[in-house]
Amino acid sequence: MRSITFILIGFISCIGYGQESNLLKGRIVIDTLKLEAIHIVNKTQEIGVINDTSGFFQIKANPGDIISFSSVQYEVKEHIVTQKDLDSDDFRISLRLSVNQLDEVFVSQHSLTGKIEKDLQKIPTYTENLPFWNAAELKQMGVGTFNDAQSSVKNTVLPDEMDLTPMNLLGIVDLVGKAFKGKRKYIETNFEIADFYKEEFVIEALEIPETSYYDFVDFVNEQPYTVVVLQSNDKLKVLEYLIAKSITFKEKYNIEK
Repeated sequence: MRSITFILIGFISCIGYGQESNLLKGRIVIDTLKLEAIHIVNKTQEIGVINDTSGFFQIKANPGDIISFSSVQYEVKEHIVTQKDLDSDDFRISLRLSVNQLDEVFVSQHSLTGKIEKDLQKIPTYTENLPFWNAAELKQMGVGTFNDAQSSVKNTVLPDEMDLTPMNLLGIVDLVGKAFKGKRKYIETNFEIADFYKEEFVIEALEIPETSYYDFVDFVNEQPYTVVVLQSNDKLKVLEYLIAKSITFKEKYNIEK
């Protein structure tokens, strides 16, 4: 009886020792040259290891154990251990890179080419209320003058008495106008001065020399506020505007009455 007991104890010990000594040895195979540390976890026994720089690893395992291979860069892969895996000298596991699919991002609702002239024509802008004229032209239109004294913001950088560096405001306005050249369709008008008053009337009533008539017409058409006046379709308003512009025109070009 005592002999049988010793035999059973020895057999059970051998079985336990054999189970504990089972090692799954293998190598991780990937498509990239650099092999990052892969987490190799025996989910059944709740133990884990990582591979070496060449991809080799070994972990305690028994047939039927579930081994998980995971990393941030690779897709998770699980493998059920078999006795053949434990007996093999060339057990390999292949992992695939994990590709994160990003949602499509729409930066703009307009399909742009990168060419400013073409893209400006595709993007709608609203310029009918933008003042494309300088202070001198506002004064000629009777709007009044502007200075820092009329502003609620105190100018702490440039005092009023300081001589400012002259700027070509008309040049700046011209550049801005060219930038929005393709968008002025919103404010263009088919009306012309001749639609309201004939050439003879302008020459006689406004005292514009006949040789300067077309120069005067060009001068008026260049004024930003002209389109607004003509769009009003008010002959009296147009006449008042032409009278004011004729005075400015004759003063600017030294035309005697």
